[in-house]
Amino acid sequence: MFTYTTSRNLFGTLTGNNSSSNLTLGDTLINSSDADIINYKRWDFLETSRYCSTVASQQMYSNPNSLDTLKSVYVTISNIKYIPRECPDRDTWNRLNESTATTSDIPEWYYETEGQIGFYPKFSSSGNTITIEYELKRKNLSISDYTTGTITSIANGATTVTGSGTTWTSKMNGFWICITDSATANTGDGVWYQIDTVNSTTELSLLKPYEGLSISVGTAAYTIGQCSLLPEDFQILPIWMACQIYFTSVHPDSTKSQLYKNLYNEGIKRLEDAFSDKGSSPVIEDRQGVQPNPNLFLSL
Repeated sequence: MFTYTTSRNLFGTLTGNNSSSNLTLGDTLINSSDADIINYKRWDFLETSRYCSTVASQQMYSNPNSLDTLKSVYVTISNIKYIPRECPDRDTWNRLNESTATTSDIPEWYYETEGQIGFYPKFSSSGNTITIEYELKRKNLSISDYTTGTITSIANGATTVTGSGTTWTSKMNGFWICITDSATANTGDGVWYQIDTVNSTTELSLLKPYEGLSISVGTAAYTIGQCSLLPEDFQILPIWMACQIYFTSVHPDSTKSQLYKNLYNEGIKRLEDAFSDKGSSPVIEDRQGVQPNPNLFLSL
């Protein structure tokens, strides 16, 4: 993974200038380039889901902090999905809620407002699963890698990571952690895992189970970093774009500018091939290979 720290340091190396002012310039160029790529199209990798449970008589539920665009929402009861319709506007929502006595486990409508999702009618019981499907919100990368302390334990197949000498905070939710690989026992597998939640200063939970060998009473080194939403293999693209801009305008060098332009163009093509929107169809969109229906034409 290219963390914030890794990305800015690589920019300094590629531009031959590791001064503080140039690295700060790199931060701006990389974040701008990352935003351009993320906003280029509706990428599949931006789609995700979060879950919460219904609460009896509770109507409003907080959106995930990472939500950018809500795609769909549904409630699962005994393995059956119930999909409410989106309420079109505030007036309709207010009219629906003129009576507050109506409750049901099956929602008919939902309404998104002020960072919350409301359901009508209110749920009559607790414990059913609400699934929120949405596109992730992009943030500028600005937080340096954290490497203080060591990892003392995590079991293969588990999600709970325990540290020693660490001061982990909830600001690290959504960041990525890599426990340093080594040939010795009680060390990591060198794979990056996304952090789901930080439970305390010395304990955090991974979004997906740990696949390395179990660590028990270890002193393993690690890195926690803030990373782009881009897939791991393509996180170098904003750096290449930033270098192209740098060698086009800040420090003109046509050879290097063309080099990074070519690298970026080749990379963005591979990204499109791998992660284009599932709903897109180049045949339909480009009108390639579409034969006209002869029944739609008159013969004179």
